[in-house]
Amino acid sequence: MPRHSTSTSFRPGQSGNPRGRTPGTLTRKTVEVREVCSRLVDDPAYRDGLRQRLINGTAGAMEVLIWHYAKGKPVDRVETGAAGAFSQLSTAELRHRLSEALSGL
Repeated sequence: MPRHSTSTSFRPGQSGNPRGRTPGTLTRKTVEVREVCSRLVDDPAYRDGLRQRLINGTAGAMEVLIWHYAKGKPVDRVETGAAGAFSQLSTAELRHRLSEALSGL
């Protein structure tokens, strides 16, 4: 038996929410991912491991994504010294300076 139209029925081709989701509204999955990533990066064991991976140069791209979800997109930094000052440093010197910066956290 076919369904009868009522005053609350939608016309063919029209959805129940024609304006859609409000821009900027987070989905349930996004909220859950942010919560999981936040718990992960706030774990002291994870942070110790991350520190060691950064010093060793073995932190992968996934680390950046996890931190992005947990704490937000990092602020872009601009080199304030002479142009190309970092390129004049050796890899060992860059690692040493990174290690010093991380120990201050």
